[in-house]
Amino acid sequence: MRPRNGEFGIFKRKVGDKAIFYYWTYDESGKRYYKSTGKLNWDEAVKYCRSLQLKGLLLSSSHSNFLAYFKDFFLYDECPYISDKLQRGYSYSKTWAQKQRTILSTIIMPEFKDTIIKNISALDLERFVKNLSTRGINGKTRNHVIAVIKAMFGYAQREGVIEINPAEKLRSFFVITREKGTLSKEELTELFKVDKKSNLWPNDRHYLLNYVAAATGMRLGEILALRMCDIHDYRILVSHSWNSLDGLKGTKTGKTRVIPIGQQLFKALDRLSQSNQTEFIFSASNGKQPYDHKTVYRYFWQALGKIGIKPDIKEKRNISFHSYRHTFNTLLLESGMNPETVRLITGHSAKMTAHYSHLQIPALSFDNNVVTGLEAN
Repeated sequence: MRPRNGEFGIFKRKVGDKAIFYYWTYDESGKRYYKSTGKLNWDEAVKYCRSLQLKGLLLSSSHSNFLAYFKDFFLYDECPYISDKLQRGYSYSKTWAQKQRTILSTIIMPEFKDTIIKNISALDLERFVKNLSTRGINGKTRNHVIAVIKAMFGYAQREGVIEINPAEKLRSFFVITREKGTLSKEELTELFKVDKKSNLWPNDRHYLLNYVAAATGMRLGEILALRMCDIHDYRILVSHSWNSLDGLKGTKTGKTRVIPIGQQLFKALDRLSQSNQTEFIFSASNGKQPYDHKTVYRYFWQALGKIGIKPDIKEKRNISFHSYRHTFNTLLLESGMNPETVRLITGHSAKMTAHYSHLQIPALSFDNNVVTGLEAN
């Protein structure tokens, strides 16, 4: 008796150091297909297969249309591609998944949603990404679209849904990236003068947060992740980052680094931490959760405006919160510090350290009243 389409069976397969459950099923002709459930537990694998069975998606064949097969892609807890990456030991942030999902749902899905996967050719994809320019989508975003398409079709090929990957030879677009602007020594001094602190910043925590960015070159997510247990012996141990989707996670590079700080900055951080080792220093909820990124950006932009860097100037010079990091990197290099030491302090690759050198800023130190301002917090 010929096996019927819609039947399935569960079996275990060793993938690296883990045992992942796969299922088999049949097409209309009785040909058997195999596919990963992405589950490590038998019961969960069965529930997953029954869910697919009810939706008519148990057989993810080349006859599936784009929407049916890719509907769960980049939804963090439902995406088989992400599940497979995590099981193989790769990291995958919820923030990145959200960005990819936005590109898929707003740009790619409307174009291909009803198209049978096997009928999408390399020429179709090439025309699609080229025509995005007529919709006002820039080269950087088009490159993100290409990366998302390659991830999706690469997964479909590995799962046996398609024999040939039509996205394999898609080429990225050349993009001229504007170099991030830097702040001058005089502008840094104006931002952190103690006699202007109450006029520029909403409170001491935002004042100090911005000073930490200027004086250490830390990324904003790394600053928001700071707890007093990360600060000892006049050094900051940078081992975590924070965002609202992923919470506390590793640094961008996955590596830990140490940044030396002065006595006044150490004391200021100690006072604001309220001696609680486990709570976040820069927080509006008594240390339970760090400030939101958008709140930090808003007060930063307001402070820039108050010292004369208006929106049009900010746009022309390409100034952002990340400019603190570029400025810090440049000041260290121009002070004569060994580039390898700068790289270790900032957590950059050698290539990025060289890229961040802006030669117009001549000095490393701020005015003494900045240090006095920190001491007086």
